Amino acid sequence: MLFRFAKSTKITSLTQDAVQTVTGKVVVPKATRIPGTEIQCACYWMMTEHWTQPARKKGRKMWMPQDARQGCSGFFVEDDTGKVWVSDNGDAMDIRNGWEDRGILGKKGTQRFVSRSIKNGDIVKIRGTVKKTKGAEPADCLALRPDDKGLVTVLQKKKSKP
Repeated sequence: MLFRFAKSTKITSLTQDAVQTVTGKVVVPKATRIPGTEIQCACYWMMTEHWTQPARKKGRKMWMPQDARQGCSGFFVEDDTGKVWVSDNGDAMDIRNGWEDRGILGKKGTQRFVSRSIKNGDIVKIRGTVKKTKGAEPADCLALRPDDKGLVTVLQKKKSKP
């Protein structure tokens, strides 16, 4: 079954150690910033490119991929029944249909970026394994960790304040 058609489970009905899908609103207690920009978000994926001469110095200059990274500060997904903590334990999260930002990095204009992010107030659909929270995570709820497919789909983008 395709993920976007997967049936969502209410947060109060989540079963521990099961792979389940939740739909709700993103609430970010502490936002993270996309490196080199002023964009605040809950999670991001970013690719940077560098304006350079190709290998062997033959041909014209072009944009060459330089770096790809992602980050997540952890956030809550809330529905009308409760909330669940979502954290990314590494690079398992795949953000689809999120906010897309592009721009130039640095003062010389020789680097540019493209990023996809989840922001506070977005309505998301996330699939993951339900676990108990641990360590520095909030203790008053369950945690949803991305499963082997690591899917996070933003269903509706809320206009954020400038």
